[in-house]
Amino acid sequence: MTNIPGIIGLVLGLAVLSVLIYKRVPAILAALAATVVVSLFNHADLWDSFTNLFNGIGSTFGTYFPIFFFATIYGKLMSDTGCANAIADFFIRLFGQNSVVLVISVTTALLVYGGVTAMVVAFTVFPLGVSLCRKANITKKLLPAIIQLGQATFALTALPGTPQLNNIIPAAHLGTSSTAAPVLGLIATAIMFGLGYVYLTHEVKKSKARGEFFDEKSLRPGSVSELSGDDLPKPVLAFMPIFLLIGLYMVLERVSFGDYSLKAHNPYAPVCTAMIISIVYLLALGVFMKRKDTVISSVKKSALEWVGPLLSFSIVVGFGRVISSTEGYAALVSTVTGLNMNPYVSAALSVTLLAGVTGSASGGINIALSSESLVASWTSKLTTPAQLGALHRIISVSSCGLDSLPHCGGILATLDVCQESHATSYKYIFVITVLFTLVAAAVLVLLASLGLTM
Repeated sequence: MTNIPGIIGLVLGLAVLSVLIYKRVPAILAALAATVVVSLFNHADLWDSFTNLFNGIGSTFGTYFPIFFFATIYGKLMSDTGCANAIADFFIRLFGQNSVVLVISVTTALLVYGGVTAMVVAFTVFPLGVSLCRKANITKKLLPAIIQLGQATFALTALPGTPQLNNIIPAAHLGTSSTAAPVLGLIATAIMFGLGYVYLTHEVKKSKARGEFFDEKSLRPGSVSELSGDDLPKPVLAFMPIFLLIGLYMVLERVSFGDYSLKAHNPYAPVCTAMIISIVYLLALGVFMKRKDTVISSVKKSALEWVGPLLSFSIVVGFGRVISSTEGYAALVSTVTGLNMNPYVSAALSVTLLAGVTGSASGGINIALSSESLVASWTSKLTTPAQLGALHRIISVSSCGLDSLPHCGGILATLDVCQESHATSYKYIFVITVLFTLVAAAVLVLLASLGLTM
């Protein structure tokens, strides 16, 4: 029998967490309050729940420590060597001041498609984003949503072959390939990017009409470089760290050195190694440009700046562990996995609901696909490779719908990096990552149900 009070407790707990975070209550206090609500409705021992929360925070912090640490140093050096400003100048000259949304979102998408873990891409593109917003005089509160357009939508889920977990997990469970249903993937890409680009471009114009422009006071002092003109490196030197990061990652992630494989030791070792080499390049560039003291100071400062974003992310993930240990959660999973309907509709609903509860796209996919009965209910009705490919693509795209509600750890980290809050920027993020993603998923479900499964 469905545990209605337990499920209600999950919903209320997520609502408490989301509202408190939106109101800028510290994440740990919001998570503690939400944990109390969830525990009471699920008749769970409160201290067991707190222990789950704290253990979840600790394990997540330890797991993601290296990638957040090196990504922060990389981003800071991109700024303080002048590389970010040089790239911004190059793009402004090439495409004009109206190109900000296009340049930031496409650059972010290239990093994601190149394999850089989506949750830390914001660290690497923030300096470039700030430089472009400053030069085009665009309010910084739009920057998180512009980054998210490339970070958490089409490049993460829809582009055929993307190496992100949202695309890899379905392939492992369904026996499909990472390029499954390429036509559907490109259609979803066109929907998410097209709608997102038009919407954000419109919001840029609206914000300027309201008298909202780039505000230097919205930046923490010293967080980005103000270098310009002849003090900037040549474009070819400025682009090199990005080329190194993407190129080296793609090689290191796939190549073994005899019996030794970086990925086998740590899934994040290839991208961290690529970042370290890029960091060495940036340090050498700083010394070459006679800014040795500046780059050394950058490393010292950024060695601490990663803690806040990672801690916020870890707290939300830790709360997800609290939720997953409750009776209400087990009842919800059972209810969702028991849905008997069109397999494409069932897959889309199951994955996005579970992703919404956990605040994690990959978590929603993992839970849904770990249910043998649920997967069997889909695959028994979908017998051809093309139909399974369409199911793969629908699952991948649907995972990034409700996962981006305010309690999503990735959203929290991006806002922290961009020095913005839910109050200033989340409404734009919601439209990009929730509304337009669900539209794309619905279109794919409709097309696949009509027989378009390529």
